[in-house]
Amino acid sequence: MRNKLSIENNNLIVEPQGLDKLWSLKNKLVIPLNHIAGATLDNTILFDKKGLRSPGTAALGYYAGSFHYNNEINFYNAKKGSDIIVIQLKGEHYNRLVLSVDNPHEWVDKINNL
Repeated sequence: MRNKLSIENNNLIVEPQGLDKLWSLKNKLVIPLNHIAGATLDNTILFDKKGLRSPGTAALGYYAGSFHYNNEINFYNAKKGSDIIVIQLKGEHYNRLVLSVDNPHEWVDKINNL
């Protein structure tokens, strides 16, 4: 598991696990639920252009950290070949969170039914 997700006090909590904290340069992201526009399962998103990595990591199909592209800033902590969800945000520093997670269908359903 690259990211642990939980919902606490009307916030989505994203916690990169293990060394992913180091590579993504984030211990935790706290997103108010009313700043989430929706979520999708997208196992092909890592094949898309990501833009300028600043700061972050990109190596061997693993992407972590902040990526700037087309006037958007997206947070990645995902690896090719894993189940990936994309969470659309509004009114936040990041436009999207691109995350490898366990139980992706469950999380997409849970987020879209908030």
